[in-house]
Amino acid sequence: MIFKTRDPNHQQIEELKKLISCKISPKQKFLVERELKAITKGNAGEDDAAYFINFYFGSSKNWAIIHDIRIEHEGNVAQIDHLLINRLFTFYILESKSYKNGIKITDNGEFEVLYENKYYGIPSPFEQNKRHIHLLDKFLKYNCLLPKRFGITIKSKYLNYVLISPNSVIQRPNNKKFNSRNIIKADSLKTEIEKNANNTPISEIGSIIKLCAFATIETMAKKIVSYHKPININWRAKFRINNLTSNETKEVTSKKLSGTNSKYFCAKCKIDISEKIAKFCWNNKEKFGGKPYCFNCQKSYKEMS
Repeated sequence: MIFKTRDPNHQQIEELKKLISCKISPKQKFLVERELKAITKGNAGEDDAAYFINFYFGSSKNWAIIHDIRIEHEGNVAQIDHLLINRLFTFYILESKSYKNGIKITDNGEFEVLYENKYYGIPSPFEQNKRHIHLLDKFLKYNCLLPKRFGITIKSKYLNYVLISPNSVIQRPNNKKFNSRNIIKADSLKTEIEKNANNTPISEIGSIIKLCAFATIETMAKKIVSYHKPININWRAKFRINNLTSNETKEVTSKKLSGTNSKYFCAKCKIDISEKIAKFCWNNKEKFGGKPYCFNCQKSYKEMS
């Protein structure tokens, strides 16, 4: 059963596209375009993985599915692409990636991507997921989210997998040098899970006491989702862009040409606003922090609050 879908990021994409129309430096434009490309590629990878996960396990009462969960604990953050939990408290922590031009894994377990007929090193998604698991384990224990049987907390098991787009080519090392069996294509996840079930030791299969009702998993999954903290990125601040977009420039120019000379202005985008709008914000101090905002910035302020 699905307890959380992926957070939409269409607004982020639109904001980045608008920034490209600003008067920005070549370096800033490169950084914005790179961010936009990364988000778009990330969407493709997560969509591929989510499709196969939902197709096979979405309606199952034996699995809890949580997509795109962001948790904070002790000043650290784990952004987990996909989390699957079964009734034996086995957690599949899945990092999804889309490597259009292929991925190469070296004998040392290093990851490289192909770009213009040359391989470039990238951070290991497998090691990244290890850090996610480490934080998730501490988070679950700290918040007492794992259920108990006879007063004893049920021990969970964590499995680390990196899901690659089905259309990508994976160049693997010799397994004796680096075992890459946990880096799989997204469409083979079900087969891998079935293989794990078939290879489960008899001692674990016999532990029926660990098998819980789906209602227990459901309660835990809902609690985990309640801790989700989506991030709101101020892209202008991140890329140090202070220029207005072409549309915003037209709006400001239009107000000046119309003879508007208000003594009130928006605290964020600096355009003139009426006294009525300014007083509305001041009278709703708990919503706007005592500062006046135009209609557009009021909307974005509410979303960030």
